[in-house]
Amino acid sequence: MALNDVTFVKGQGGLGRPLAGEDHYSAILFYSGTLPSGFSSSDRIKKVFSIEDAEDLGIVNTHSDETSAVAKFAIGGTPAIGDTLKVTYTDSNGVVIDVLPTYSLVSGEETTTTTAAAAYAAKINAGTYSHGFTATSATANVLVTTKTGEGVFPNSGTPYAGTVTGANTVTVTQPTGSASTVLGVASQLAPMHYHISEFFRIQPKGVLWVGVYAVPSTYTFSEITTMQQFALGAIRQMGIYSQASYSSSRLTTIQTVLESLDSDHMPISSVLLANDFKSVTDLSTLTNLQTLTAYKVSSIIGQDGAGVGFSLYKTTGKSITCLGATLGAVALATVSQDIAWKGKFNLSNGVELDTVAFANGDTFVSKSTSELNYLNDLRYIFILKNVGSSGTFFNDSHTSISVSNDYAYIENNRTIDKAIRGAYASLLPEVASPIQLNSNGTISDVTISHLESVAKPNLDQMVRDGDLSAYSVTISPTQDVLSTSKIIIAIGLLPKGVARMIQVNIGFVTTI
Repeated sequence: MALNDVTFVKGQGGLGRPLAGEDHYSAILFYSGTLPSGFSSSDRIKKVFSIEDAEDLGIVNTHSDETSAVAKFAIGGTPAIGDTLKVTYTDSNGVVIDVLPTYSLVSGEETTTTTAAAAYAAKINAGTYSHGFTATSATANVLVTTKTGEGVFPNSGTPYAGTVTGANTVTVTQPTGSASTVLGVASQLAPMHYHISEFFRIQPKGVLWVGVYAVPSTYTFSEITTMQQFALGAIRQMGIYSQASYSSSRLTTIQTVLESLDSDHMPISSVLLANDFKSVTDLSTLTNLQTLTAYKVSSIIGQDGAGVGFSLYKTTGKSITCLGATLGAVALATVSQDIAWKGKFNLSNGVELDTVAFANGDTFVSKSTSELNYLNDLRYIFILKNVGSSGTFFNDSHTSISVSNDYAYIENNRTIDKAIRGAYASLLPEVASPIQLNSNGTISDVTISHLESVAKPNLDQMVRDGDLSAYSVTISPTQDVLSTSKIIIAIGLLPKGVARMIQVNIGFVTTI
């Protein structure tokens, strides 16, 4: 054992020094009927650098914007001294809470069912500090307001129970929205907080534009363009969270918006879409995304199975998904890296995303290998566990297009868009510049050499950064520039490979 001493462990990242470049510039678009306090109908986009920044803008996980469910306990019979009532609530985590531990009426409380109800309500309120429930009485009824954070969970099933002894009786009415009860309405801010928090958990130095827009009658996703224009074209990847039921047609709609941004020289390389899959009882019935051409859009169907994400799934009654963590992983990756790289992208912190599920509530452990392979072949992004590892990882970085397409993976799109951005910035000053021709009408070597040198610096940097393996820039001197006023530059990119499968040939030998 070492001698007594004072030791120091140097931390890293506390200064929050920004990362070089803009590959980590991200955005998340929420469709919600609730605007955080720091937003307004004319001010819907904010740039944040931490979860604390988001909280300062009113995106909090206190569930302050929810409507708590109310249950009714009707007291009947003829109450007498010593008669008892016990009220319990089984919460969204399966914990049975004594809202009212067995309470015996004392002299004066048993006079009528009205006085008994008032006594029971007062006793519940005396314990609010510990269990979070409150109560009021109205004639012979005890109205119990559910603790904050349960959202829509009390609206179905029989979470409340009442037990009596003696001559008094109790009739329990679960929260239904009728007979003086109130249906719970879930927080809209809590899922926002969750996804932003998860983004910064995975990429602590990320830069995130947050947009909050009203739920539209028809999704056109024009807000993507609005946010990219607000960010002056800086956004590289975006997550979209909507509690609308999933429709694969939205992937195609988003792709159309992204192609328009490409034409305006403001490319967003990857959009991750998270919708509600709760009604999808069989995930194998989902659309095969290989049949689409939405090569810049990915569909997220992974979800936490025991932590905050799972709790929100139960209390909102909607899919939460692992959108925030996925967006964080994309922002953490260099443009050439697959977010499924197990050596770099472990999503679990030992609690969140440590238990793996799907966005319809199915557990990962309930799925056979053949089912997982099938969902992978459909090209959805989910999370999984591997034998021999305690971590949680992505299945792959699929986009919504055929696997044979050059842009079938997120890293393909990020790599080529980075090259396009760099080449555009370098070559823009050459637009409308003079082109020196040889006497035979071909382009001069001096001009070709100049344009090639202009196109190369950003590509050279991508090779140095490990974004590309190599590249080539070629210009044909025989182009008819005089007739077309156009010069064609061919850039060939040799990307980094991805070891999606590793085959090991192993066997016994007689000698080594």
